[in-house]
Amino acid sequence: MAKEEEAGRPTWSRQTEFTLAGIGCAVGLGNVWRFPYLCYRSGGGVGMATVAISFIMCTYYNIIITWALYYMFSSFRSELLWENCNNTWNTPNCTDRVTNSSSSSTASQQFFKF
Repeated sequence: MAKEEEAGRPTWSRQTEFTLAGIGCAVGLGNVWRFPYLCYRSGGGVGMATVAISFIMCTYYNIIITWALYYMFSSFRSELLWENCNNTWNTPNCTDRVTNSSSSSTASQQFFKF
């Protein structure tokens, strides 16, 4: 008798049909209809916060990449910008070699502080 009951048991015709039925059972149509209303009632802050965070993260990423590209292309020059003290941003305390003096600094130190 058990084999006859198994033969009449309904089955899903496709895997996607089972997946959609499971999601429909778990989520429910009420939540799908209510979520846009709740976002509208609270002023749509969920969407605006997402946009603001995304903008900040993209800006931060682009600044980091820009600095990396700037230093990479600066290093392709025959004479590096931070190699000597003959630049506009150098102070009179600039030295071409490392010293023990606390008041002087090298050209590369002044370049990266600029």
